[in-house]
Amino acid sequence: MLEQLRGRNLAHVGCTVGLTLGLVVGMLSAIAIIALVQGDAAVTWATVAFFFLTFALGVLGYVVGGRSSRRLWGPDPHDD
Repeated sequence: MLEQLRGRNLAHVGCTVGLTLGLVVGMLSAIAIIALVQGDAAVTWATVAFFFLTFALGVLGYVVGGRSSRRLWGPDPHDD
């Protein structure tokens, strides 16, 4: 399988995995916040947690995927 990925940029794969995990973890944390926090602020905090986790894990996946690409295949010859 590693041979099939040779030469590909894994940052895009990492971003997809990160966003998927972010959506799942963000949804679970939003549900937990709504269940635990009573009042009008629960929806606001759940929304903030959902978006923060989604974007944070997406960016983290992009960075980790990009670094693993450079580590596995070396630097991109097109980079200056």
